[in-house]
Amino acid sequence: MITLFLLPAAVGFIQPVFVVLLGCMVLVACGLGLFVVVGEVGPLSNTQNKRRQLPSFIEREGDIAALALGWPVRQWYILRVAVIVIGGVLGWSTGVVLMIPLGLVAGVVIPRFALSGRAAKHQLNMERAFLQQLRNLRDRMSLTNQSLDTALQEIGRNPGKELKYVLSPLARGGSVVQNIVECANRSRSPLLENALSVLIWSRSRSLESLIDAIDEIILPIGEAQLSVSEEAMTTLTQQRAVTMAMAALMTVMFVSVIRVPIFRSFYSTFEGAIVLSVVILMFSFLVWMLSIIVKIESWTRWDVKEIARQQEQLHV
Repeated sequence: MITLFLLPAAVGFIQPVFVVLLGCMVLVACGLGLFVVVGEVGPLSNTQNKRRQLPSFIEREGDIAALALGWPVRQWYILRVAVIVIGGVLGWSTGVVLMIPLGLVAGVVIPRFALSGRAAKHQLNMERAFLQQLRNLRDRMSLTNQSLDTALQEIGRNPGKELKYVLSPLARGGSVVQNIVECANRSRSPLLENALSVLIWSRSRSLESLIDAIDEIILPIGEAQLSVSEEAMTTLTQQRAVTMAMAALMTVMFVSVIRVPIFRSFYSTFEGAIVLSVVILMFSFLVWMLSIIVKIESWTRWDVKEIARQQEQLHV
């Protein structure tokens, strides 16, 4: 694949049909690259979210902004637009027309790909800390006979670094159920949504039933999910490392070649654009195959708000 960079230009007369073919090749390459990298699989991005009307792409963008950087979505989009513009300018500076759309595509892909691993790691740490807080909640209710609402408020006042943003609503006054729903919305985690849904369901039961639900349902399921997610994180880290290594190698080769005037002139021609498009297609295909090989199953997202609404209707 790399040797295609060094092919000489000797294609001859190009018919109009090949112009259309080249355009399709570029579109397929860019689209495949976006689909593979932006829609990558993983413990964070593969969860199905049917509870909101926002498209899944926008939902995953919110996950990256909140988990990786702790930013509001608006600031994250400003950064995304800035990187896209920089990618287009860098592509234009090469003097190769095809590099302009490729630079724009790189501007779309790189920020999310670079930060998705950090976001997934942060989520795993958050879920691990949440399971520990669940054990703390169980001990408070079983040993000191605290009510669920009181125990949740005390945990919300001192949730720990990893859970400060997620569990801080519990320290508020007002409706405990609405505070739990707010925690679930902030978590963006199937594990936390599952546990918080069970807590909402258990509020109308006895204290012993709630403790049994934590011991027999929430903790075993949560620990199993966390174990699988940790294994998936290891696999995805290896996948990202291989992808980044291939991308870095291709970039270094192209930058080295484009500095030679004869090759820069070649890639500025239609024949050079064909060669470059073939390389992009091959690279995108390899990344796509890699994502298929290490495909990770998704977890089900819980509509905690709807569960809370149904529980309230049952007790009206």
